[in-house]
Amino acid sequence: MTPADTSPPLSAYQRVVSTDIDVLHDTVEPFAVGHDLQAREPDGPLDGLVNALGVGAVNLVWVRYGGGGVIVDTPPTEGHFAMCAPMAPMGVEYRSTRNRDTAGGSLVLSHDEPMRMTPHPTLGCLVIATSTGRLADHLTGHLGRECTAPPRFHRVDGPAIAPASIVERTWRHVCGVLDHATAEGGLHPLVVRSLEESLLTAVLLGLPHTATGCLAEAPARVPHHLAGAIREWVEAHHHRPIGVTDIAAAVEISVRQLQAICQDQWSLTPTELLRGIRLDHARAALTVARAGPGTVTDIASAAGYLHMSRFSAHYRQRFGETPTQTLRQAFRNG
Repeated sequence: MTPADTSPPLSAYQRVVSTDIDVLHDTVEPFAVGHDLQAREPDGPLDGLVNALGVGAVNLVWVRYGGGGVIVDTPPTEGHFAMCAPMAPMGVEYRSTRNRDTAGGSLVLSHDEPMRMTPHPTLGCLVIATSTGRLADHLTGHLGRECTAPPRFHRVDGPAIAPASIVERTWRHVCGVLDHATAEGGLHPLVVRSLEESLLTAVLLGLPHTATGCLAEAPARVPHHLAGAIREWVEAHHHRPIGVTDIAAAVEISVRQLQAICQDQWSLTPTELLRGIRLDHARAALTVARAGPGTVTDIASAAGYLHMSRFSAHYRQRFGETPTQTLRQAFRNG
C-alpha cells in the first residue's frame, strides 16, 4: 500500500469507478464527512476510483480522483471525527485563518474551521471517519470513567500518548486484513470488533487531543481479586464479538487496570488472554471434529482468525503441534 504497490488500500471493497465528479462525491460522502468537490481543470476528464466499507462504527474510504485532480472543501466536522492519510503530500488550507500547510501523514480535519485540500490525483487519500461519541465511549472504557466532554483533536498542543506512527501502522494492518478477508469469504463478527477496537485505540493513543492528559494519568489502584472474575467472564463470552473494553466494562474496571491485572496474574495482555482462551476452545473443537475440507478453516474463523498462517503459528506456539496434527490425532483415536 505504498506508491509502488499495484493495488491501493481496500481494493476488495471497490464501490465505483467513474469519470463523473458528482458520482465520486456521492459515493465518498456517506463514508466520510460532508464536503464539496471542484475539478482543478474544469474541462479535463477525471479517472476516479472509490474503495470503502464500514468496520463497526468506523468508516474507511480510499479515493483517487485522477485527471488533473480536485479541490476538496470541508465544513467544520463538529460532532464527527475524520482523519486523512494522503498517499502523497497534500496541500491544505484553513479557510478562516488562511493558514496553509502540506500534509504528509495523519491530518485530522478541523472541528470548527472550514478546510480546503488538494489530494494527489493518482495516488489518492485514505479517510478514517467515526463519531466523536464513539471515540468518547471507547475513551471511557480505557479510563474507567466518563470525561467531561468528547475529545477534540484539531490543533491540540502537546504530545500524544504513543508515537504517531501507531496510527499508520494500525490502518495499514487493518486494510491488509480486510482485503484478505473478502477473498476468504467475508468478515467474521469477532474480526470486525477486533479491527474496530484497534483503530479507535490507535487514534486515541497516537493523536493528541483534549483528553490526552486524562490518559496519561496513573490508573487507580488495581483490584487484583478480580482476576478470577475476568477469566470466568472471558470463558463465558469468548465466542461473542467482544474486545478489551468489553472485558473491562464487565468487571467494572478501566482498560488500564485490566492490563495491569493480566500482566501481574498471567504475564499476558488482555488481548493475549482472550486469544489464548479462544485457542483452547478451538483445540477442543478440533478433538471432536470430523475431518474434511474446510474443517480447520471453519474452526479458525470461529476463533476470530482470518489468516490460517497466523492461526497455525499461534496454535503451534500454545500446544506444540499444528491444528491439522490435532485433527488427525483425534481421528486416529476415534
